[in-house]
Amino acid sequence: MKRFLSYFILLTVVSLPCYAIGQEKEAIVHEAWFVHMESAGGWVAVDKGFYGKVKVKEVQGGPGISPIQKVVAAVRAGNIAFGNDYPENIIRAREKEGIDLVVLSVDFQTSAMRIISWKPIKSAKDIKGDFGIWIGYDAKAKCAVGKGWEKQFTIQNQGGDIKPWLAGTWPIASAMTYNELITAQRETKKMGKTFYTTDYKDLGIDWMDNVLFTTEEIIKKYPDAVQAAVTGRYKGFQWALENPKETFEILKKINEGLDFAHEMDAVATMKALMITPDTKKNGLGYILPKKWENIAKDMFKAGLLEKMPDVKKFYTEKFSSGVMPK
Repeated sequence: MKRFLSYFILLTVVSLPCYAIGQEKEAIVHEAWFVHMESAGGWVAVDKGFYGKVKVKEVQGGPGISPIQKVVAAVRAGNIAFGNDYPENIIRAREKEGIDLVVLSVDFQTSAMRIISWKPIKSAKDIKGDFGIWIGYDAKAKCAVGKGWEKQFTIQNQGGDIKPWLAGTWPIASAMTYNELITAQRETKKMGKTFYTTDYKDLGIDWMDNVLFTTEEIIKKYPDAVQAAVTGRYKGFQWALENPKETFEILKKINEGLDFAHEMDAVATMKALMITPDTKKNGLGYILPKKWENIAKDMFKAGLLEKMPDVKKFYTEKFSSGVMPK
């Protein structure tokens, strides 16, 4: 009997993941987009060892790649996994697909997403025709117009660049202030053309962007790893914002094609998105509950949700980064 019990205990220990028996924890972070300054926090954290005892593998995202699907698959495979996506996608995944995702922190306190157009957009009624938007990023536009949006505009898959808009194929497209908007400003200057930029806030859509998330299971089983992921990420962002040139060299190891001037132009924009009165008081990554209420109300009003959800289940405030911006 003792021999059998010893064998059972040995078999159980051997079958446990390495992080369950005192060894270094390993985790995966699926980013929302290709490596750029906007995701520098994670890449810098790995390079500088800011994740501490948790060994993290950063994975690039891109057009058509769902961090949510990647995280769910990784967790089901027995891994500790995190992802970065838009808050509206977290809400849709929980409410429509029943996936137990929980947001841990918010990278950008306000949205960086803008509408770029060849004609001025004075109200949501002016959003007409073919509209370039990335897959999974369409909720703001739909909420701005409201029910019946499909009668006003047609979503075109924007992909990785704004070339169709620059060529005049689409009258309107999407741009992040730290990426495509920089490209639009440079290219239209070369072309000698004028374009217009519309902030979704001016259309009544006041949301935030780029949230770090995981599953309820990971939070319950590995709270130390979750805290390390949050703290490490924002230590990485703080270092990146203070040392942009050195950060560029770190990012270039992953993508040699990065443009130095483009990435440097993104720094000031990122500071504006990340360093706010709230984050100065509560730390980078701060979660503002009111923003979640805004998103849920807007989505429900536009018919993107069947009922008004309990927004408190979408996030947790237990894992403050403790990283105070300067």
